[in-house]
Amino acid sequence: MKRRTVAACWPELAALHAWMREAQCGLTFRRLVHRAVMAGRPVGERTLRRAFDAPSLPTEKTISAYAWAWASKSGVDGRAFEQRGLDLLAAARRTAPSASVPVRPRPSYVPRRVSTWGGLTRALQRIHAEAEEPSLRALAASAGAAGRLSKSTIGNILRGRRPTAEQLSALLAAYGAGPETTAGMLAAHRQIVAGPRGPAVYPCEVVERAEEQAEDRRQREETRRELLYGIEAGHESELDEYDQRLRDEEQAAFQSQVEWVDSLSADELEALQNEAAAGSGPDLRAELAACVARERDGRREPGSGGTAHLQCDVAERAPRSMTVR
Repeated sequence: MKRRTVAACWPELAALHAWMREAQCGLTFRRLVHRAVMAGRPVGERTLRRAFDAPSLPTEKTISAYAWAWASKSGVDGRAFEQRGLDLLAAARRTAPSASVPVRPRPSYVPRRVSTWGGLTRALQRIHAEAEEPSLRALAASAGAAGRLSKSTIGNILRGRRPTAEQLSALLAAYGAGPETTAGMLAAHRQIVAGPRGPAVYPCEVVERAEEQAEDRRQREETRRELLYGIEAGHESELDEYDQRLRDEEQAAFQSQVEWVDSLSADELEALQNEAAAGSGPDLRAELAACVARERDGRREPGSGGTAHLQCDVAERAPRSMTVR
């Protein structure tokens, strides 16, 4: 939506409108069009009407049509009257107030965990929507861009081109993004450029990463539900009987896995880890990660046990040869 706010009228424009009303002589716009055509100054009825729409200004052709329609009715030479109208038009143009700087809302979106170029593009598109989708030309000409971005470059970035850190910073400044939004987007850019982290090695690290991934999935699901159904986080409807039964079964399976870990000694834990490394037994780390992810997706209530208990248990039971952070 364009927001061009200027003064509705100013003295020179008011004088021009008074001249046009004088030229109209009380005629309807349809009669005025007929007289202008008879005088050799064809013009549309809509054009004559819109000549009074402030703060826009009519063209010289419209002024000429008004003048010669007046002259046709009065039966006089319209050149002097036309010149007066053109002089008033020139004065109105010279004194027209400049358009104010467009006022756009400041984007408030702060990215949480953006780890891919596609995710960064979607975050920029959301910021673009929050800023009420300004034109690419307006963004390129903004003070924030400061000549660092062209219209085509901005368009390519919004369509998925990978920006440099400088281009991203300039684009965020063009949107008028706040410090939190800018810091979050630049941090995501640095993480993507640095590449993914290596595989988790220790049980506690597996748990932490599984929690991060579950949190990412939870946030994406909340965003999807809010966009599709208008359901805000924390206002989900109650589960039906079938979904509740599935939820109970998942929680029971998780609790069973926790009890199994509780029953392991340090030697048994080390043996399982060695079997997994050799490829001859189940991967304990993968099982722990899957359990934690299922538990977090089920959104267990704080204090109900599970994730925190499992993490502490693994730290306590890890063999001395393992460095658990």
